Amino acid sequence: MKQKLLFLLLLLILSLAANADTLGVKLGAASWSYDVTGNLRYKSKNSADDIDVQKDLGYDNDSLTFAYLIFEHPLPILPNVKLTYTNIDTDGRGKLSRNFSYGGVVFTASDQVKSDIQLKQTDITLYYQPLDNWVNLDIGLNAKYIDSKANITSITTGISKTADVSTWVPMLYAGVGVDLPFSGLGVSADGSYIGYSGSDFYDFSVRLTYTTPWLVGVDLGYRKISLKLDDISNSYADIRFDGYYGGLYLHF
Repeated sequence: MKQKLLFLLLLLILSLAANADTLGVKLGAASWSYDVTGNLRYKSKNSADDIDVQKDLGYDNDSLTFAYLIFEHPLPILPNVKLTYTNIDTDGRGKLSRNFSYGGVVFTASDQVKSDIQLKQTDITLYYQPLDNWVNLDIGLNAKYIDSKANITSITTGISKTADVSTWVPMLYAGVGVDLPFSGLGVSADGSYIGYSGSDFYDFSVRLTYTTPWLVGVDLGYRKISLKLDDISNSYADIRFDGYYGGLYLHF
């Protein structure tokens, strides 16, 4: 059923696809300041082993730089391409107020712990533009590769455990934008989503952009990534990364 729905969506995209007027390349990078919230669990079906990343592990906020490349062309059959790379690597320290099991290893109350969450994401998005003028509409599919590690180490006892999840996630993609004529200003939003078997993933952004007459642009926006895992590689999680970003791009 899922394959049939994806096939029907692809047929709909092809039927709506319209010619873009010109060939375009956009290369950009942005500094993202984000908060980390939520919980995680590894190799345990007991919700009492949920670990709050703020209360238990001491996470607060962090920052990173993500990069993207967009290639658009006038051919109606072939999709446009967007590549995005985001490497979340954040750590925290905390003092436990309760016992919990993580991957079969028991961490006890009063333990001093340090931890690290790594979430490398590579997004390959193929999309069409049914509308491509001062109002833009994008519809397509996104293949997101997730390579994540979550390590917890007790400073008190020296015990340590790491959860590892690496997988491709197929997602639906949509975007909408409005360009104010003759101003260089634009407002847009886009995002990817998939949900199945109790798990769901989404990654969306909203932004204000300004393209100068010299092809250099500035964008200011807000981005949120949410991962809800229900027994994927023995991992359970409901974690969100969200915050504001600012960046520069070249638009040829």
